[in-house]
Amino acid sequence: MIAEISVIPVGKGIDLASYVASIVKIIDASGLDYQLHAMGTIVEGESDRVFDLIRKCHNKMLELSERVYTTVKIDERRDKKAKMLEYKVLAVEKELQKSLKK
Repeated sequence: MIAEISVIPVGKGIDLASYVASIVKIIDASGLDYQLHAMGTIVEGESDRVFDLIRKCHNKMLELSERVYTTVKIDERRDKKAKMLEYKVLAVEKELQKSLKK
């Protein structure tokens, strides 16, 4: 399973880097593969572990803020066992290379 998560404290101003860092520490400690990007974090792993991680991240932010807005997007495939974080990007890059050769 791949899940993109974004956990945002509401009412804490516009500079949220320290809040985000507290969540990324939890994600890093989980041992799951992840990629941090400008609008959230993509996490890959077994569904139970990913859902548990999402809960931990949300609850941690609730310790830091009275209101928390969490978004989650999930992509789960059972037909492929490849590392989807890598596979999805490589598949698009392969298509781009094909179009450049035309």
